[in-house]
Amino acid sequence: MNSFESLISDFANKAEISLGSTSDGSVDLVVDGIDVSVQYRPDHDDCVMFTLPLGDMVPEPPMERRALELSANGAGTGGHFLGIKEGAFVLSSVAQVSGLSAEDFASRLIALANVTRRVAESLVLAVAESTIDAGDSPAAKGGAVGEEPFLRV
Repeated sequence: MNSFESLISDFANKAEISLGSTSDGSVDLVVDGIDVSVQYRPDHDDCVMFTLPLGDMVPEPPMERRALELSANGAGTGGHFLGIKEGAFVLSSVAQVSGLSAEDFASRLIALANVTRRVAESLVLAVAESTIDAGDSPAAKGGAVGEEPFLRV
């Protein structure tokens, strides 16, 4: 049994759940209603925990901009990584397996689930805000896009 299998076994025992890894060494679970996948990387002896904050929803441009804003210095993602893979947003975190206890693993999973909710809300809000901002554009007020205002103060 490798270190990841030991960690998962200990975690499953303490959480009183039945958990088994797939043939590729990954584990899928639900943490506070959030689907989380965990992939073991034996070459690094670490695991990548990841979620899809918006499921398979195709990102809209305002969401992409907000994702970049959230990702700046990890401030809006709690230090997690936010990117796009196969057309969907992916929020991930990496943890070294050696020395990681089942309790620490559980804490990391819960933190990722909480951040996933906040990121998803922020991404969806970006679309709503862009719709409101579009109402303030010169075109929406009857002026031409790029037209200078009559009076600049």
